[in-house]
Amino acid sequence: MTGDPLTPRSVEVVQSTDPPECGRCGRAGILSARVPHNLVNARNETVMGVITVVLCPRCDIGQPEAGALIAWFTVNAEITDENLMEAAEFIHAWASAARVPVLNESALEAEFKAWREGSL
Repeated sequence: MTGDPLTPRSVEVVQSTDPPECGRCGRAGILSARVPHNLVNARNETVMGVITVVLCPRCDIGQPEAGALIAWFTVNAEITDENLMEAAEFIHAWASAARVPVLNESALEAEFKAWREGSL
């Protein structure tokens, strides 16, 4: 399987009182969103899905759209009625640039093996 970036349609920002955990570094992220994507499987079939991406102030700072949103949250601690439209513009830019990572088949197989052996 290979990841195939898809321009996000109906990206859904996840609302939570607790910060999401970054799956890359394990530390607290700023926000997360569900982004639609598709993968092409070994039979060359397109499989649609949704992945949750986390905006991480450490892992994403070098990406322009993410960096701008991280800076926005640094200045504005939270989204309020007064800054909602501005926040939405930054979130939209970030979500539009979000890409689904390529599937690591070796890691998936190792996790599946650990699950089969009862060590997961």
